Amino acid sequence: MEKRIGLLFDCLRAPYDTAHIMQVATALGICDLYTSGNSINTNHIKVVSKVRSWGITQIPDFEHFTTFENAIEELHRRNKYLVGTSPHARDDIYTANFTSRDTVIVFGTESSGLTERKASLLDKVVRIPMVEQCKFLTLPTAVPVIAYEFYRQLRSQENGRMPKR
Repeated sequence: MEKRIGLLFDCLRAPYDTAHIMQVATALGICDLYTSGNSINTNHIKVVSKVRSWGITQIPDFEHFTTFENAIEELHRRNKYLVGTSPHARDDIYTANFTSRDTVIVFGTESSGLTERKASLLDKVVRIPMVEQCKFLTLPTAVPVIAYEFYRQLRSQENGRMPKR
């Protein structure tokens, strides 16, 4: 069975951000997408029309969980290793091994990111390295960076070259 890139978004609200996430997932072709909480309907006309304007005809599906806690509980039940994202994390995405387990990357809300309480429910939290003047990255910027690092690690593993740690 092919390894997949899992991406969970808590309270994903912005149509344009959602469309960008769908574009990245479509480009990679091996993503499992999840939302939790008060997230936008991913079939919303603003989302779908933007994605289709980019020539994407197969709209990716998202599995939705009513709460963040429900998502975490169910994904853990499925033996997923949950890695959160936060600019405050000690470890960065280039030292994390996303391929050693069945991993889902977890993104917090657009307005406040992952709270400490929510981060405490996860198995690990990582950051994208950036200079101090930049306090955070928006989802359309952060998701491709992390998803493609995950993808790079998967390809290295498939080619017999484990990611350097």
